[in-house]
Amino acid sequence: MQFSCARGCDLCCRASPVTVLPHEVYILEKLAGELGVSVSFVPAYKVADLVSATRIALSYLMQLEEESCPFLRGGRCAVHNLYKPLTCRSFPYLPKVVRYSLDPAARELRIDVKFVMSTLCPVVRKDLDAGEVARMSDFKTALGYAPREAEVALETLEKRYLYAGILSDLWKSGVVELDDGERYPHFPVINGFAFIRRLYPHFTVKL
Repeated sequence: MQFSCARGCDLCCRASPVTVLPHEVYILEKLAGELGVSVSFVPAYKVADLVSATRIALSYLMQLEEESCPFLRGGRCAVHNLYKPLTCRSFPYLPKVVRYSLDPAARELRIDVKFVMSTLCPVVRKDLDAGEVARMSDFKTALGYAPREAEVALETLEKRYLYAGILSDLWKSGVVELDDGERYPHFPVINGFAFIRRLYPHFTVKL
């Protein structure tokens, strides 16, 4: 059995605020401007840099508008063929837990992710029983059922690692001094992509 969705429903656009990565904020803001759509992003995980006295946002939540994605128009995604967020492309295979942690001794920012096959998707509910859904936490099992979505989930994770890896390298070289962002609520928040671009102007993320 393999996951097959004709994208005929819009439940994935109504489930919850959409998690996006720092560079995706700029892409979606640009598209929103071109399409006349109002979008709002709230910083999610933030790590503090004591050198610049800022909090670096490594993920954002794109807020729902009237309980649905702001890009949802007439039951269709307005950016489906332009730039669909990674989270949307990986649905229904999504992170259940994304845990960031700082290792001051190694001067590393680490990420631990646990995936789940979302039963918000009616196709998943039809295809899989509770035991099968539980086994989908294993990436190889999920890859066999939903190969396209699992591959995008892995791509998203690799991009998270990219941001964490660059900040870890900067920490080790003494350019930044990382700490728990929750301890510094007075520090202003800067987009993680913009922060890295200040130091590496040619930094890009492959889309």
